[in-house]
Amino acid sequence: MRDLLNGHELSHLEEEIRQSEQVLYVQKNNIEGLHNSLKAITLKTGWALYVWDSDRGLINIKSSEPPPPRTDVFKDAVKFALARKHFSVFVFPVIDKDSWLQCKMYFNKNTPESTQPVKFLFILPREESHSFFTEKAHKVSFNTGLDGNFVLRDGRWVSADEIR
Repeated sequence: MRDLLNGHELSHLEEEIRQSEQVLYVQKNNIEGLHNSLKAITLKTGWALYVWDSDRGLINIKSSEPPPPRTDVFKDAVKFALARKHFSVFVFPVIDKDSWLQCKMYFNKNTPESTQPVKFLFILPREESHSFFTEKAHKVSFNTGLDGNFVLRDGRWVSADEIR
């Protein structure tokens, strides 16, 4: 299984999380390898890092503890995160239609004034946008120009899916 982010992207993301006072977001259409990437960050930094799963709730990447009760609903998971008193990172992959709808509905009515000491990272569908994210959040850009499984062939980046 491959990682969602390579080493350079992980370092960049880690720095963005450290420095930003805003909600962060990236746009991806596929989250394959997300857990491996996040586990690399948490093992390096020691951060408490949680990933939201719409079926299970908030899952602590480093431990095998069960998800907190009622965090399978988006708004309850965000409320749980905002109630934390210690530095924690919460990742919300909302690329499927139901999760994205829950996210938009929540941010239509709620705009957290401060998220400190909690850090938020949302993974949004690539072609979607919402006023909360465009106005109040910071987009993490990796500046590679490539997204997905690309390889260098004859001096050009080519999708690995096209190679036979």
